[in-house]
Amino acid sequence: MFFTKESHSAETPLGEAIVVRIVIPTLQYYPDRPSGSTRLAFDEASYLARQGHEVWVIAPDLSGAKPEYTQQDGLRVLRYKIPVVGALSFRRAAIHQDLTASLLHKYMGEKVDLVHGHALLQYAGALKIYQAGVRVGYTVHSPVKLEMQATARNSPLTTRFLFKIKAIITHHIERNCLEQSDYVTADSQYTKALLGRLHGRRVQSKVRVVPGWVDINNFKVLSDRHAAKVQLGWPTDVPVLFTLRRLVPRMGLDRLIYALREIESTVPFHMVIGGQGPLRTSLELLVAKLGLEDHIHFAGFVPETLLPLMYGAADAFVLPTAELECFGIIALESLASGRPVLATQVGAIPEILEQVEPAWLAANASVDAIARLLRDFLQNRLPEHNPQQLREFVAVNYNAAEILKRLTFIALGSE
Repeated sequence: MFFTKESHSAETPLGEAIVVRIVIPTLQYYPDRPSGSTRLAFDEASYLARQGHEVWVIAPDLSGAKPEYTQQDGLRVLRYKIPVVGALSFRRAAIHQDLTASLLHKYMGEKVDLVHGHALLQYAGALKIYQAGVRVGYTVHSPVKLEMQATARNSPLTTRFLFKIKAIITHHIERNCLEQSDYVTADSQYTKALLGRLHGRRVQSKVRVVPGWVDINNFKVLSDRHAAKVQLGWPTDVPVLFTLRRLVPRMGLDRLIYALREIESTVPFHMVIGGQGPLRTSLELLVAKLGLEDHIHFAGFVPETLLPLMYGAADAFVLPTAELECFGIIALESLASGRPVLATQVGAIPEILEQVEPAWLAANASVDAIARLLRDFLQNRLPEHNPQQLREFVAVNYNAAEILKRLTFIALGSE
């Protein structure tokens, strides 16, 4: 017996559970390449599988070496290989949709009850074959048009032009997908407002805000932060600031580096920048140009197993976003580790931090404002909060089990 739009329930009238066949299209399979949005998709898939449902995840195989179909992590995973095309090729959108649709048709046929997308082109591909009689919904982690504009910022003119054309195309795809969806969720009120501005009131009226979450059991307040710093090879004689970002323009890491240059002569510190991305070389050159090599360390890719230790060891986590922060799971993870978060007032960041400590927000996203915030923290001028209370805030408001339960109710049409 399959769940359909008409039934809108995951139980029979007698309360017997129905096994729902679910497809979750995502940007990448999280264990293959971790990121914030893929983590949320993976967590949802795993949660639904633990409830006894048959869950399929579909994503591109960027390595080109994974099997087309496998069962792992309690899930059924489909991966498609992408033909070699240019990063800015206009064929890429159609390729992702066609390969998604083809693979789903090959392995699943028509017997699907729910499609919950976390990535636009893969979701659009699923909609090509699943609509009538299938409940379909989409989680917007970041509006695609604004994401592309932010990615192209400061690029050469030709690149910006190509991204502009691609943004128009994918914006149209996004609107069609949202209009076809039975439900839409967004990670923040900020994102919901953006969707209203970009796609109109009819789309906005569908949007339910379901924030990101944290598995509180994965993070803890360290009893000996000094020992953790030693283990990580971090200095123990100065405060250590930590950030974890994809190294792309919208993350504001260049502004952070310039801000650190402003305070370098007045307060001691060490900055650890984790993450990978296309700006790695240019950011390292900027650090060298400003003479900050002794103060700033690029940690590169941070394994998930090491991340809780780094959060817990840091004196503060820094979130210097320049634009389009549609949620901020890393802020929650740091708070769950009992550490303060120093951030810009960009996007959805204030939705979290104003509940905790508004003084931890910079006045704006400028270099001067970031420098003032960091200097005030390092000179002990900002309010402090009990680490266990910071952890409790996350446990109460952003607990994975509770939010996943709510998301499931929405997805299954039970709410």
